[in-house]
Amino acid sequence: MNVTDQNRILNPLRAIANAAGQAGKTTESGIYSTLRIDAPNDAVDIYLTAPSEEAQFLRAAQRIDRHIDTRLVKVERAPYTLRQLHAARAQLLAEQAAHELPYSIYTAAVATDGSSIQVTVNKPDVARASAQGQGDSTSNLAGRQDVVGGVRVTFASGRPVKADSWADTKWHDSSPFIGGDALSDGSYVCSAGLPTVRTSDSHPIMITADHCFTSGDSIYTGASPTPTMGNFYNTNGGYPGSYVGAVSGKSTEWDAEEIDGSNNNSDESDSTTWYPVVGDAYSYNGDSVCQDGVASFFMQEGTVCGINVINQDITYTLQTDNQGSYTVRGVEGVRSAWAVAQGDSGAMVFQAGSTRQARGIVSAGSADAPTGGGHAGTYIYWTEAPDILGHFGLKMNPKT
Repeated sequence: MNVTDQNRILNPLRAIANAAGQAGKTTESGIYSTLRIDAPNDAVDIYLTAPSEEAQFLRAAQRIDRHIDTRLVKVERAPYTLRQLHAARAQLLAEQAAHELPYSIYTAAVATDGSSIQVTVNKPDVARASAQGQGDSTSNLAGRQDVVGGVRVTFASGRPVKADSWADTKWHDSSPFIGGDALSDGSYVCSAGLPTVRTSDSHPIMITADHCFTSGDSIYTGASPTPTMGNFYNTNGGYPGSYVGAVSGKSTEWDAEEIDGSNNNSDESDSTTWYPVVGDAYSYNGDSVCQDGVASFFMQEGTVCGINVINQDITYTLQTDNQGSYTVRGVEGVRSAWAVAQGDSGAMVFQAGSTRQARGIVSAGSADAPTGGGHAGTYIYWTEAPDILGHFGLKMNPKT
């Protein structure tokens, strides 16, 4: 299905998801759990702890967007609110931070139906035994299912979430810079993500991944020579190219950092040309997105589309080359054969179409690598544009 036909189906569902998600996190947080876009059935599944209050919830969503078609909504029962699920996850991650767990957490995700926190770990049997009170008797995990309001937690074997930040984007841009450009500090290469301005004074700020560069670093685009298509990993970053700016604000929670300097436009560098980016939004289960990282581009994958959102609310422990590990809140997606590659870090994740809508920036990929000579993976993680913009006090630069 081409992008135009895909958007014809998804856009009405995305509008419902955006309004319902906003209502659920604000006025209706006492009953809201999660939601999922069900494109094959032309529906949005909304999970509430009190399905009998469906009419109230939908009225709240319509107050946010009066144009949504609530006939496309299907309400299901969930055992926990999103607030309860987040509280349970926060407790679990606090225990890991305090070194109280006999295993390592890779990810902790809200189940798509709101039924549990789904945790991937390095030792699932140890985790299950501890949760059942059969492991270390001193562990705070004894009776885990009674912790934080009795929220259910499940354990499964996982894979490390690793950020590999040497790579590239579309090599030689000059001001104004856009999403998908190459960024380098002379050692690492990442991808430009969100072209923004400060809401306070309209000063330009480019956003990329926090694990890419160090505070105070001067960042440039790539210099000659341009990498050979299909041979990206045998090239160096080239340094320096055009000056982009210096690293200023950083956030490990959203794996995002500000590059303060030259002008930018709210566009994204695609496979053959640039496209304007209009607005930003969250990603929801069942949606489909793209990413414009440079490594994928130079490895002849172009702009990678058809990435399916499989978890809209996941926290993962990010392992980095130069900053250790830290906990990040984001989204998990999957695409067969190739979703993301080393060097795509920081790239814009977006909804495709004649114009683009920013969804966030590439944070990481899975360690399993079925293609790309060990550089690419089928699972991709990104942090969300509305969260990043809100944290730093930014907005997408309206100029195109």
